[in-house]
Amino acid sequence: MASEIRTALNIPGPLGPRRRRWRRRSPVLAAAVLAAVLPFAGLGFLQFWPGYAPVPPVTRLVIGDHLCSDAPLFDGAGRLLISLETVEAHLDPSVTWDPEVRRATVSTAGKTIRMATDSLTEFVNRVPVDLNVPVTLDPQGRPYVPGDFFLELLGLVQRHVVESNTVIIDRVGELVPTGVVGSSPVYVREAPSLFSLRLSRLEPGDKVRLSGEEGGWYRVRDASGWIGYVPKKSLTPGEPFAVAPADPGPPSPPLTGPVFLVWEHVHSRNPDPGLIGPMPGLNVVSPTWFHVVDNEGTVQNLADTAYVAWARQRGYQVWGLVTNGFNRDRTRAVLTDPAKREKIVRQLLIYSSLYRLDGLNMDFENMYLAQKADYVRLMRELSPLAREQGLVLSVDVTFYSSSEAWSLCYDRRALAEAVDYVMAMGYDQHTAGSPVSGPVGAIPWVEAGIQRILSEVPASKLVLGVPFYTRLWAEQSGQRPTVKTLWMQDVLDIIAEKGLTPTWDAATGHNYISYVEDGVRYRVWIEDEASMALRVELVRKYSLAGVAAWRRGFELPYIWEVIERGLSAMAGGEP
Repeated sequence: MASEIRTALNIPGPLGPRRRRWRRRSPVLAAAVLAAVLPFAGLGFLQFWPGYAPVPPVTRLVIGDHLCSDAPLFDGAGRLLISLETVEAHLDPSVTWDPEVRRATVSTAGKTIRMATDSLTEFVNRVPVDLNVPVTLDPQGRPYVPGDFFLELLGLVQRHVVESNTVIIDRVGELVPTGVVGSSPVYVREAPSLFSLRLSRLEPGDKVRLSGEEGGWYRVRDASGWIGYVPKKSLTPGEPFAVAPADPGPPSPPLTGPVFLVWEHVHSRNPDPGLIGPMPGLNVVSPTWFHVVDNEGTVQNLADTAYVAWARQRGYQVWGLVTNGFNRDRTRAVLTDPAKREKIVRQLLIYSSLYRLDGLNMDFENMYLAQKADYVRLMRELSPLAREQGLVLSVDVTFYSSSEAWSLCYDRRALAEAVDYVMAMGYDQHTAGSPVSGPVGAIPWVEAGIQRILSEVPASKLVLGVPFYTRLWAEQSGQRPTVKTLWMQDVLDIIAEKGLTPTWDAATGHNYISYVEDGVRYRVWIEDEASMALRVELVRKYSLAGVAAWRRGFELPYIWEVIERGLSAMAGGEP
């Protein structure tokens, strides 16, 4: 009998392994031999055979007790992306995909959005709304959505187990039946058979999640997310446990001293926060995340929890920026309808809760004069609810001009009464369509604008908007100048390339360059340390609430310190 066992298991005997004869035997014969020897040899050796299943090269996604067929993806910031098909099948069947506009939406019907107060929770859940979900297309054009959006919306929690290359998603509060490994180690098998591949080894006292039975086996999920089978006799029933919520992360930093905000321009994708350098003195970031996109008041959502988490780690508050798409007809359609205004408010409050925002920055521009009072109504309706949610509410306005659509459409006094801060955009004195060349905001023009707006807005609420950009003007005789927007580094490149030396233009408060090529006169009023220091000095002179800069990415690194020094001196620190 011993020789038969050695032969069946290919164990060398006194004469060595009989490999050739073994190869000629049929699988049926091998099985028969094993069946014959098992009663004598026992089952102990089977726990080491066959080997382990290989760790898959792609990340596995386990939702509850189900191993999903679609592998998740990760974006540049490490954020989990889940295929829309998986979301619809295993998380939320209400999600829909419109390929024409490349928009995914999910209804709040049947869901409870938790807000800061019970009354606010009742308000946002009273009428179902459709929420927009940011979408990423894979190389095959299949839509993927951020997993963290649904974690917040549906009350889920996720963790990534590196050793098994598995993302596990569970529902918070779910009672999970468990089993406890007895006195001997046991293996989780791929199938309910001792001949099945091993997935993981469980030690005495280890707990597993029970999800069913098959014959003499339990179907289990171990701590690493492997889903397989364990003999019933190896487990004893354990106490059910409730899935705990995830750590919400660091709390919002307090806003102390003057506001120092920078707008983050998000067109379709959020920036990789890991590539953003130091920004000394900054205390608020305002990404352009929310946009009214149709006549029904649908708010497009581009928000990103990874960006919010990065901002928290840096000590920044996050005020999501909201636009009307700068579309007059669309703005009229939504602002004149109380139900559509309420729909906008409800969406903004829900997004603020889901992404744990600290504030909202309302940036409605290019409006009909007839919507002047309607816009105030929207802000008055949003304001008390935003405060109840703990949100800072701010509104962007231009300096005074004769333009109905870009200036006269704002009731600055009424808006200031409704909000916490008014951001005065102290730039675009000379726009891209200007008939004459000039700086984006001459310092005397900025000061005059501040003085005028202070007649309606308290200094304690007024934040001065400053530019991180300028324009290159090209003038030809008898023609309207053409223009190109420049970043700060662009100007340095021109100076170096042309061998220019800037001169000081006292009338505008700017360094200035000019040169001629091929009969065309080029002019640049430079935004740099000198012009920025004068702008911040105006903030100090009039005791304004702070500075807001358009936009991150246009600046040179030193500009942060220029603003920080000025605001620090204003707050009583060292100049």
